[in-house]
Amino acid sequence: MRQPAADRIRFKFVTQCPRDDGCGVFVLQMLTGKPYDQIASMIDWGLQTNHYTTWKELRGVLTALGWQTGGLRKAESWGDVYGVAVVHVEGDHFILYDADNGVFYDPGQPDGPDLHSRLVPMNYLPVQSPENGA
Repeated sequence: MRQPAADRIRFKFVTQCPRDDGCGVFVLQMLTGKPYDQIASMIDWGLQTNHYTTWKELRGVLTALGWQTGGLRKAESWGDVYGVAVVHVEGDHFILYDADNGVFYDPGQPDGPDLHSRLVPMNYLPVQSPENGA
């Protein structure tokens, strides 16, 4: 693991460990700075106790919070992903990737952001903050 320099870290890292669910909510928590419970309350899981998310749910929360999202895009490598993006990787897992700074925020890791990822991207959603367009 290679941790990035502090000036490259744009988001507060939050790990989902030791949980095995909630990666999408944890990604939104890192991205928006909102508490897990606030984000989770914006998704209707019904009686479902595991917090597994879909693109539809993630986009719904981002839209409700005023974030701009581009269209869902296919990715075959990390070079295909640009800007700040929520990325769905092989293994049915979501991470946050800041391509501008080359920093991976994988909530499935306990040690914080990283400069490298062995995960394989499948598709991604570019996002822009309502405050500063970042």
